[in-house]
Amino acid sequence: MIEKNIQKYTFWLFVVTAIVILAGIGLRDPWPPDEPRFALMAKEMWDTGNWFFPHRGGEIYPDKPPMVMWMILLFYGLIGNLKIAFLLPSAILSLLTMWMTVDIAKRLWNPKIGLYAGFLLAITLHFILQAKSGQLDAPVAFWVMLGSYGLLRHLILGPAWKWYYLAFFAMGMGIITKGVGFLPVLMLFGLIIVSPKWHDKDNKQLLKWFAGIFFLLLAVCLWLIPMLIQVDNNPTPDVLAYRDNILLKQTVNRYAKSWAHLQPFYYYVLEVIPLFWLPLSLFIPWLIKPVKQAFKNKDARILYPLTMVVFVIFFFSLSKGKRAEYMLPILPMFVLMIAPYFEQLIQKKGLQRLLLAVVIVLSVLFSLIGFAGVFEFEKISHLTAKYFVNPWYWMASLGVFGLIVVAIFRKQAMKLYTIFMLGLWLSYGLWAAPMVDKAMSTQPMMVALAKVIPKDAELGLVGMREKLLLHTQWKTTHFGHHIPKAEQQQAGINWILDKPNRYLLVNSQYLNACFNEEISIDYDSFHKNKWLIFNSQDLDRSSCKTDDVNYASFSTQ
Repeated sequence: MIEKNIQKYTFWLFVVTAIVILAGIGLRDPWPPDEPRFALMAKEMWDTGNWFFPHRGGEIYPDKPPMVMWMILLFYGLIGNLKIAFLLPSAILSLLTMWMTVDIAKRLWNPKIGLYAGFLLAITLHFILQAKSGQLDAPVAFWVMLGSYGLLRHLILGPAWKWYYLAFFAMGMGIITKGVGFLPVLMLFGLIIVSPKWHDKDNKQLLKWFAGIFFLLLAVCLWLIPMLIQVDNNPTPDVLAYRDNILLKQTVNRYAKSWAHLQPFYYYVLEVIPLFWLPLSLFIPWLIKPVKQAFKNKDARILYPLTMVVFVIFFFSLSKGKRAEYMLPILPMFVLMIAPYFEQLIQKKGLQRLLLAVVIVLSVLFSLIGFAGVFEFEKISHLTAKYFVNPWYWMASLGVFGLIVVAIFRKQAMKLYTIFMLGLWLSYGLWAAPMVDKAMSTQPMMVALAKVIPKDAELGLVGMREKLLLHTQWKTTHFGHHIPKAEQQQAGINWILDKPNRYLLVNSQYLNACFNEEISIDYDSFHKNKWLIFNSQDLDRSSCKTDDVNYASFSTQ
């Protein structure tokens, strides 16, 4: 009877989590910086039939393999709606990640622990945040979890060589999704602490262990070999640069000689995990004692996930380039460390006070900021006019909701936190995100531009961003993404002066003597402060040099 109740609770946990993740899909456009890029590349694959090498605005994109773009392309082909399709890979694969977390916890411990593991993952900020995004991180977390799942099935519940080899195949799939799919292999350092009970140290078994590398390479080669063949058959400068960039710069160089997102060594431990892993990060002080006991008992069910968490954090901390998303793939392993002790930990008064304090602080902040906007306090309400968005009623409502929940459930801290987060995510997806979309999407901007640009005109983009190409209503030419500023400016000048009925949309960072705010065309959008529109008739031609830059080599769609 108890087991049937646990199955029922687990079923409803998945239903509620799916509702939370899917709430709001189709109600917002892709948001910068990453989502418009991946959505645009999938759409171009569909429009052009060139699905092997990703392109954005006709320009090859050399930074990532096309795995996630293919997923978006699949859903776009099935549904025909990009606003839905770009979010489905993360949503579906996150639910599968959660299922694996529940299932492995159930197998390692019991169904109740499996339920706790799924619940803890579902209420963690980072998990839902990425499940509701259109980036690469939730898909790569799925492959990392499949690799971890297979290793745990083998190391603890094995021998299970098929699961071991599937784990390495999943790592290879993770590598061709976003480079870091190999992370589960760091779990094998746990063998130094505790060996599998079934382990036999003969040479035959040693070969079986190393055979996992073959399956990892097999998965990688499913994409790598066809890519290299196509490059060899048609070695244009673009595809050669794609090959070199994807194999070297975006892997070894990005880790060893990072050029972006530079952060200190302690970034993950002191800045990312405390915030993005809420509420799990609050459990850490009370988790130390049971983990020490697990070391004494050599409990592999705790030590293997712990090994992976520690080594992954250390691995990413060594690189100067750091992003919070890099911690997402090890979140399920941290959940597996907490779930077996959840019942006893949640009884700790200190932990209950922390959970209560988090909800109170968030509710008060949302209430204060929200009501300040509603009652038009100057420092807050001017943001409404600046961004054409009024989030204050949502923030005030969420804050009041949180305070009501605190008043009702103040003695049930975990239930209190869960209900508040449920309200936050549902209201975010169905209310806040569609409202904020007015500022994040360029569709309203293009609608405003349509009032000043004729339908039969041509549009040029200087300082191109992918989000602009998603909603352009005109034949559009852009002048490159990584092209030097001066070259883009000159190409834009030559382009607009070459033919009548052309308009140039210029990023404010790309203005020069030829383009200045006084001669720009006004349009009704807050984007006009960053994106200025010009036509050839109003330009001060005496200030526009016409150097020899061949704009015809740039991309038009």
